[in-house]
Amino acid sequence: MEDELIKIWQASPQVEQVKFEKSRLMLELDSSLKRIRKSWKYMLIRETIAAVIGIAIFTHFVFTHPFTLARIGSGLTILAIVYIIVRLLTTDRQNANNYSEPYLNYLYKVRKVLEVQKKVLDNVVYWYVLPLYPGVILILLAFVHLKEKINLILLAISSIIVMTIGVHLLNKWASKKYYKPRLQKIDELILIMTENDSTP
Repeated sequence: MEDELIKIWQASPQVEQVKFEKSRLMLELDSSLKRIRKSWKYMLIRETIAAVIGIAIFTHFVFTHPFTLARIGSGLTILAIVYIIVRLLTTDRQNANNYSEPYLNYLYKVRKVLEVQKKVLDNVVYWYVLPLYPGVILILLAFVHLKEKINLILLAISSIIVMTIGVHLLNKWASKKYYKPRLQKIDELILIMTENDSTP
């Protein structure tokens, strides 16, 4: 069957061969993008669950914690969590799934979506980690007067710094490994489509 299909393709006019080649390249790209979409979806579910748990915990602190500074910090942390989830949901809505569009339009839209998601990963420290800092710092400051807790506070601060560096490096790696090659592939396909845009 495969040999017969190859023969039919070879016997087809040049125009049909070009159409076939474009379709094959688009299918390969779509298969690659499905993995990205699946990974992004799981990440969104994971972050949403973590956000719900975090909001529940810090809401409890707002009403029950004995230190006023810690209650204020808990409130700021809740606001930061809400901001993070809204940012992720806004990014998720930009998916391009209209396969009935002309190839070039679809490629431009996919490239735009991937560029936005790549930027989100590259800047994760600014929109994900840093917004949490004010609330966490206030919570830690609430315990500074407890001398027996100083070592624990210093450990917490060190852990936060290490976590920030780790999150930054991990997301930079993911951006380079998963998004950069796919964006390069899309640019190559756009070039191919543009060079052959005069073909019916």
